[in-house]
Amino acid sequence: MHWGNNLKRLQVDMTSYCNAKCGACARNLQGGQTLPGLKLQHFSLDVWEKLAQDTAGKINQLYLNGNWGDPGMHPHLIPMMETWIKYHRKSDIVICTNGSMHKPDWWGELATVLNGYRHRVQVSIDGIGKDHALYRRNTDYNRIIENFKKFNANGGNSEWRMTLWDYNLNYIDKAKALATMLGFCWFSTRRNHSPNGTCMMNDDEGNYEYTITSNEAKNISLITENLPTLEYRQNARTHQDSHNESRCPWYNMSEVQIDPFHKVWPCCNISIYGIPEYHETEFDRNELPSNDFNSLEKHSIYNILEHHWYNNILSNAIDNASYEVCRNNCSLR
Repeated sequence: MHWGNNLKRLQVDMTSYCNAKCGACARNLQGGQTLPGLKLQHFSLDVWEKLAQDTAGKINQLYLNGNWGDPGMHPHLIPMMETWIKYHRKSDIVICTNGSMHKPDWWGELATVLNGYRHRVQVSIDGIGKDHALYRRNTDYNRIIENFKKFNANGGNSEWRMTLWDYNLNYIDKAKALATMLGFCWFSTRRNHSPNGTCMMNDDEGNYEYTITSNEAKNISLITENLPTLEYRQNARTHQDSHNESRCPWYNMSEVQIDPFHKVWPCCNISIYGIPEYHETEFDRNELPSNDFNSLEKHSIYNILEHHWYNNILSNAIDNASYEVCRNNCSLR
């Protein structure tokens, strides 16, 4: 395995700020208080410029998603997309968001910047009306709809993405029809991230409020459907190739994860262990070299991916299924 030569896709966590309080998210405590001690930080503009320069013409897809925040919360997301496009005019751009921040004009401006380049903005809408916020708490359904009316009208390619729970299964057909009417390009459903299929919701003081389940939802077939608006778009996202050179699905997708603190990780599952406040035990932080070995503030991304940890220690661990985090999340055996 050679992580630097393999690199074709970047998944970037642009910020550790988020307006939502989703119950299964690592950044809060069961839909309530933000993870104590989590550092709130936006990705640096200077580090971003250097990353874009260093990888110019070599990245097929930029995927803005992550463990710690919503890219829409970054105060400079639009100029950062302009910077990326300057160096990567042919790469896909995918942005995942809850869509409930900003006003419609901001989303219209983002669509104008992206229009003419391959892109997809995936907005998580988990129902219709107030029920949407049963899981995606602290977001406003009506604001999301108004924001994406403007985004779609300005030529943006958007996907309505619904996370399945028992409470929203009866909304699937209605949501798909509404997505069509509002000018979305795609409609999709996905599994939730709750390991046992239930999600207990607490308030900011840690008091129990309610539980949502996926007893029926876990048996529903997932869909991704092209909607009529897609026929009129010339800049839709393209298919991304993969290979089977490794047991690691991220390596086979030629992808790495970068967190909002400018650290480069082999995947999102290991990246969460870069945060000392995250107390799960699937990965031993003592396995890592010094704190700065994977920092874009100290090294270029290609120098990081040449490090002994990536190409020897990690690669051997993947081959031997040594890490519990790999066994649990990617079924390595």
